[in-house]
Amino acid sequence: MFVFNVTTQAGARAEIRVQALDWSQSGPVTFSCDSDELALVLLTECRCDAVGFFNLLAGCKPLYVEQWLAYLQETGHIDKQSCQLESPVQEDYLAKAGLDDEELNALLGQVYKVAGFNRLQINRYLKNRHNPTMLATRYDQKELERYRQLNDIILTLLKLKRPQ
Repeated sequence: MFVFNVTTQAGARAEIRVQALDWSQSGPVTFSCDSDELALVLLTECRCDAVGFFNLLAGCKPLYVEQWLAYLQETGHIDKQSCQLESPVQEDYLAKAGLDDEELNALLGQVYKVAGFNRLQINRYLKNRHNPTMLATRYDQKELERYRQLNDIILTLLKLKRPQ
């Protein structure tokens, strides 16, 4: 999960979360903002080099959000922006992703076992996911697909999550 934090000089804050395993994979977006003015800036005519205009709230790639926020910072619309990566191997990851339900946590644990994932493999992949060259040399296409399927399972669990 990619967590982008944005602030303005006036002190307005926004958080954009993209549930994706790597920079080039699309995922659902969670958006929160404490200022209508900042929300309009962040959500209006989002664009990036890769695809031109994109709809941030419809779900997108973290790469698009990063390029959009960098542009807004360069043009002075926002003061600061940062990105924090949340890893599935962190103890509180599922709670941060909205999967704090005990049954869903147990189900995800079973998926790890059935799919043959262990913490070392996931940590190694997450460490290398920012470097496309490293991914291409270290993992074959089947292995990359396996990690992307794990992300799809996590996304499916998020969709199945019980309403609060």
